[in-house]
Amino acid sequence: MSHVTGQYLPFKSPLREPTRRLPKGSVDCHFHVFEDPAKYPFTENRSYTPTLAPWAAFEAMNDLIGADRAVLVHPSVYGHDHATFVDTLKAHPHRLRGVAVLRPDATSEEIAALDAIGAKGTRLNVLFAGGNQLSDAQALAKQVAPFGWHLQFLADVAANPELPAWASKLNVPVVFDHFGHPSVSDCKHPGFKNLCALVKEGQAWVKISGAYRVVPSDGCWRAIDPFVEALLNANPERLVWGTDWPHPSISEPMPDDVDLAEMVFRWLPDQALREQVLVKNPEVLYGFPQYGEGR
Repeated sequence: MSHVTGQYLPFKSPLREPTRRLPKGSVDCHFHVFEDPAKYPFTENRSYTPTLAPWAAFEAMNDLIGADRAVLVHPSVYGHDHATFVDTLKAHPHRLRGVAVLRPDATSEEIAALDAIGAKGTRLNVLFAGGNQLSDAQALAKQVAPFGWHLQFLADVAANPELPAWASKLNVPVVFDHFGHPSVSDCKHPGFKNLCALVKEGQAWVKISGAYRVVPSDGCWRAIDPFVEALLNANPERLVWGTDWPHPSISEPMPDDVDLAEMVFRWLPDQALREQVLVKNPEVLYGFPQYGEGR
């Protein structure tokens, strides 16, 4: 597959101060960085070419909205080259954890090295070039199980309704990005309902992130609210949240991250629920210490 050379939309710097900040200890569980390609070149086999999105800009945005910690997800445009991933995690060991993209033949030594700097899972991105194939899941699950890692899926549960049940048999924790990235904006679709059933059983985690990848932007993505409600009704202890900064490979309009952070108060109106989803759940999934511990 030939790579795409056109530039995608740049991220939008926040245009205003948030009216409310996220709870202390909140974790932004899904972001990427795209540093200078002269130092960190992109893989030839990729679906998009991102605009520059450096750590410093992400840090400023997260500080503004009140996210004290975050999870760096290795993006498909770097393939299996983890140079920027490693450098970023090493530079911010207390603030960050990470999700890698392992080769199917990654060695235990390679996984151990990533584990030592804060990696806690590997991602199967089956929607964009540069990721892994779904057929790699079983081999990867065996490789990462000794390290307590999870498998994170960027896959369309509407196109593959049986995927949640199949993933539950991999004998490692599984995480689904962006509401399961359903291509059908219907929370009653069998694929999404199967995902909710797995969440209810405690056998899967879901990131309530990337609403703009699932529903139209009209009304601050209010069409996503029934998806959030269904997941909360299933099991609030298996949900985590993220900005998906810098929102790569999407069509206009580019979201303002302050708007995304303030949606959390609509989805999670109760303080205890916000602390569960934003603070406690990520501590379990990503191995962060309890917030305040050792500070």
